Amino acid sequence: MKRVAGTAVGMALLIALTLCVSLYRTLHAPASVSVVSPMGDYLIESVRVSGLLAPLGGVAYLRVIERAAPANVYRTPLFDTQHIDFSTTSENSRYLEAIVWVRFDKQMQHFFISMPQWRADWRNRFISNTPFEAGGNG
Repeated sequence: MKRVAGTAVGMALLIALTLCVSLYRTLHAPASVSVVSPMGDYLIESVRVSGLLAPLGGVAYLRVIERAAPANVYRTPLFDTQHIDFSTTSENSRYLEAIVWVRFDKQMQHFFISMPQWRADWRNRFISNTPFEAGGNG
């Protein structure tokens, strides 16, 4: 009986360690697309998620980095990669329009997401480090 319990605990620890390594790799993955904001204050990166956290792929998050203080990194929740569109990136003193359906309030450090069919995902708890509001249909 002790052997079965020890094996179960060992398996649980192995699974937890594997998930932690996968999350670390996801948060530190290289960007698939990287652009500098119009005013030059931010680097906006699109990071595709793969591996254990997204075995089928198809999801990404935005990583917004303050260029003057690179330790300040803001990550959106996950979204479908089909919604990555940097064609209308804009910026003013308060808002950074990162991609077509994502706006970042620089003063409040808060994302507004209005992507079509966007859904909350359990992985957002681990990926996104910035408050966000989601709603609307673009």
